[in-house]
Amino acid sequence: MDHAVSSGATATGDTVKTLIETITVPATAKRIKAIWGYCVGAATITTGEQASGILEVESSDINVQPLQVPLDIVGALTSGAFSLKPTLFPLDIPVTGKERLSGYMTMDVAQTGGFKGRWGFIYGD
Repeated sequence: MDHAVSSGATATGDTVKTLIETITVPATAKRIKAIWGYCVGAATITTGEQASGILEVESSDINVQPLQVPLDIVGALTSGAFSLKPTLFPLDIPVTGKERLSGYMTMDVAQTGGFKGRWGFIYGD
């Protein structure tokens, strides 16, 4: 059976690589099967504006570098209402549990109100 782990929503550093959160792989995990990440636009993003960026996952416990995937485009439907659809990026990384994975985001554009990012992974046998 597969399970999922998610970070909290953390302010991104706009166009600067920013740590979103470090997640510890659960002890029961044998494989990381997919990662995902998305960004939520700030209240100041206006209708028709879009933004994207890069999710980078790093670890000193297991060899995952370089692991960079594009973030889905955040689009404002109307001011303050957003559209997002996180993409799962399939992986097959063996783990033993307790490894630490750090997710970083770098946005393509700066936003005065600030973005929040979230990332996570699916794990299983």
